[in-house]
Amino acid sequence: GASNYAGYTGLVPISMPADDLRWETTSQFNVGLDFGLFNDRITGEIDYYIKNTTDLLLAVNVPSTSGFTSIIRNVGDLRNSGFEFTLNTVNLHGEFEWRTNFNISFNENEVTNLDGQIIRTGQWRAMEGKPIGIFWMPVFAGVDPANGDALFYLDETRTTTTPLLSQAAHQMAGDPNPDFTGGLTNSFSWRGFDLGVTFQFVYGNDIFNGGRQWQADGLAWLDNQTVDFYENFWRNPGDNAKWPQPRFLEGNGSGISSMLVFDGSFIRLKDVTLGYNIRGQFLANAGITNLRVFTKALNLLTFTEYPGWDPEANFVGTGPSAQVFNLRQGHDFYTSPQPRTITFGVQIGF
Repeated sequence: GASNYAGYTGLVPISMPADDLRWETTSQFNVGLDFGLFNDRITGEIDYYIKNTTDLLLAVNVPSTSGFTSIIRNVGDLRNSGFEFTLNTVNLHGEFEWRTNFNISFNENEVTNLDGQIIRTGQWRAMEGKPIGIFWMPVFAGVDPANGDALFYLDETRTTTTPLLSQAAHQMAGDPNPDFTGGLTNSFSWRGFDLGVTFQFVYGNDIFNGGRQWQADGLAWLDNQTVDFYENFWRNPGDNAKWPQPRFLEGNGSGISSMLVFDGSFIRLKDVTLGYNIRGQFLANAGITNLRVFTKALNLLTFTEYPGWDPEANFVGTGPSAQVFNLRQGHDFYTSPQPRTITFGVQIGF
């Protein structure tokens, strides 16, 4: 990796050698049912799967006296299992045609073996019996209505609280793995016109918004604060506020905690495409077999309660930290949102 010393740039080793690395191995069991009804006006698939992965490639923690903090090794086993369902329907057939495709997937993820180890990088953990990449940090217990202090749970029973973040227990505070994902596409055609509308959805995943450590920290670090923070912070005794009282340079509750973890569920109007196939003898006379004009819009609308810029954000880091990307899921750190784009085009066949 790149580094510098005394004004000079150079290269330094960023990881220990691992000469015995090998490929991860996955064995999979799959059973499914394909069906068709009413002369295939309704078709679909139902699948159940179990994937067992061994020799996981993970960044195992090592004593920092070695000059490094982690080394990539094959360690542990992971299981993914779940259902996938697809349904295709021909709702209307004829001059005006309407088709629908719906799909949904449920997946359960569990680390089944790590030889007793806990693999950690920052706020992420791989632990036996838990989904991979869970968030591990103090849990925010709300705001003290009497004085506006941020409160945190002292232990995993979540019965007693403290205003001191340093005294709070680190515990599971979120899971970046969704409960289910899916999509819905409706396709229409009529007299040369075609229209496709696609929605995608994700439910049950958590996002760690690292940028809010400065964007919604109660003026501890002087970054511009988010609008939702200023609309919902504690002001007067008795307030049942969502966020603690801002205190200039004091850091009331600022730091790494579940205050930075949010529900990342969303529904997005992902793709809308409208086209028209131009027909006529003049095309054949010009040697053109087909001519289609179209317009395509991406990311038109997003419905979500996530307060960040984009619920699909995932920042894995750069340099040595990128080696542990398989743990750093559900990470938003000033990540630019996906743009809303509208394009126009012409397709010509000769």
